[in-house]
Amino acid sequence: MTTTQQREEATGAAATQLGLSDQALVSFVESAGEVSRGAGSAAQRAARYHLESGGKRARAELALQASSALGIRGADALALAAAVELLHNSSLVFDDLQDRDTERRGTPAVWVRFGADVALCSGALLLSAAYGALSSLTDSARVGALVAHTHRRTALLIHGQTADLAVSSDPSTTLREYEEVAAEKSGVLFALPIELALLYAGCEESVEQARRAAHALAVGYQITDDLEDLESDLAAAGGKGRLNYVSLAGERSGSSGVELARERALELLHEAVSLAESLPHGAGAPLQRLARRFAERV
Repeated sequence: MTTTQQREEATGAAATQLGLSDQALVSFVESAGEVSRGAGSAAQRAARYHLESGGKRARAELALQASSALGIRGADALALAAAVELLHNSSLVFDDLQDRDTERRGTPAVWVRFGADVALCSGALLLSAAYGALSSLTDSARVGALVAHTHRRTALLIHGQTADLAVSSDPSTTLREYEEVAAEKSGVLFALPIELALLYAGCEESVEQARRAAHALAVGYQITDDLEDLESDLAAAGGKGRLNYVSLAGERSGSSGVELARERALELLHEAVSLAESLPHGAGAPLQRLARRFAERV
């Protein structure tokens, strides 16, 4: 079988499981209710409300495709996918509360629908459920390493969020600082699906390469988003504007921020494709596909 055929099979297998990942997300959140008084609690209802509001499940797809390429099947692949998606959705609940964004996926944000206090509890429940998902992996000898790695990456994600809150109101923010924050805030959750699959498959030596590829992807993705959201970002906050790479590039260079942003986004997305190429057994293929998809938007 050729490498291309193997990758196509991995993609097909992941697509079959992706529909099951939503069920897995809810089951890991609700499993705590079986042994506590939390069954049917407001936090649990809020978490389910958030999960059922939709989402692209891009990070679950990355985990499932990488897992399939590395020979990880069935419940273990779903557990890895669920862990990353639960962590991602936890961050969204907290983000909406901190940014006071009133909608998520076309519906009222959790804090709007259930209140800020319940949103905090719901975000914590989703985060805790991510570790519950990892605990269900069948190869118990590897669980400790995956939990420790997820904790380190979660700590970096939190650092990125706090840094984002700081630079958003700092007029002296540099392009380098912007990229560092984007790499931490977004890159962690693009890297983690591939990293966990690599760790579980015993390919620890490739984790750093996956991180570099995913961080390049994340910054390129964020700049692409900023290109598309330039007008709305400039009009945000009552006309004060929201931090945007395009406007920042224009201010710092004195030339067209749009062209500089396009060039940088494409440079980073092409770098992500190149870095992901060398990951073992085609595990980087889902990152490559995502990077190429983003590049088409630039």
